[in-house]
Amino acid sequence: MRSLITKAMVLSLGLVLCLSGMALASSAELVAAAKKEGKLRLITFSSFKKAAQAFEKKYGITVEGSYQGAPGVLRKVSQESQAGIFAIDMFGTSPGPLSGLNHWTMPFKPAGYEKVAHHMKALPKEWNQVPIFIHVVGASYNKDLIPPEKAPRSIYDLLKPEYKGKIISRTPWLGSNNLVHMASFHAWFGGSEEKWADYWTKFKANVGRYEPKWGQLHAAVGLKEFPLGIFTLPYTPFTFGRSYPGLGYSTFREPAIWWPNMMAIHKNAPHPNAAKLFMEFAISAEGQKHFVDEGLIPADSTMKPRDSLIKELEGVTFFAKAPEIIAHEVSNNGDKWKARIQQLYQ
Repeated sequence: MRSLITKAMVLSLGLVLCLSGMALASSAELVAAAKKEGKLRLITFSSFKKAAQAFEKKYGITVEGSYQGAPGVLRKVSQESQAGIFAIDMFGTSPGPLSGLNHWTMPFKPAGYEKVAHHMKALPKEWNQVPIFIHVVGASYNKDLIPPEKAPRSIYDLLKPEYKGKIISRTPWLGSNNLVHMASFHAWFGGSEEKWADYWTKFKANVGRYEPKWGQLHAAVGLKEFPLGIFTLPYTPFTFGRSYPGLGYSTFREPAIWWPNMMAIHKNAPHPNAAKLFMEFAISAEGQKHFVDEGLIPADSTMKPRDSLIKELEGVTFFAKAPEIIAHEVSNNGDKWKARIQQLYQ
């Protein structure tokens, strides 16, 4: 099988990115400075918890973490920063709603950055963010209700008559559907307003319930209230599967919508060296393995995700411009998309 990460996830973006003349930190000096600070405060996704625990154990640096979803990260970082309270060292980012936090970031490229840099080529050059793992949009399903071999692998599978009323979906203007709508307009429908609206009108007819909360969506699928949850991400069978072992993940053979999840260091970080050291740790082979174990696709393209994900993503083509489109549309046309989507779903 061709290398999933180097051939598919690289997306022809290239492996070389200029480091803008920024010197990479000396690990020995950085470790000493970070240990002297002795503390790190993260505001990021729950996917970072295991890596943060391993970092704390390895270096003896106390990690205080607030692990939550994108709205919570955005709210926490924005409110504290705008109030002049600078207690956050690092926070999670993405090309979606969190992209607006870039003005609070510190320019820094850790040792090993070249292993993940290619994922940034589709994104604004001024973003001071480091890719940690990759998301690919797909479906969550209950394996007791839908056999894995019959899981949806085309967007048109979601329109089948047998799924009428049996799909639970993220609320489009609150959840990941918002980003999927923006990218799908180009990835799946070639920029055709007519095709875009026709598909989502038909999809809406199969939705039994819209759910704004990520956990509740997967609980509903795990508890067999709905056989299908739209849309989800690769790690969900591992994160929510601990409570609901029947959960499965599948993605679509149309050009897949993907984006990198990243970390940034706050420009007013009280413990900047600890933050830099954690960034270096997160993209190292040791750190990336913690994300692989959590069911995520590592940003380091020389590393492979779990075997089940390799199998699921085999043969999938990735829409190279998805992160770029999402970042642009969220920043420049967010209100227009909200109005467009609300009109479609009313």
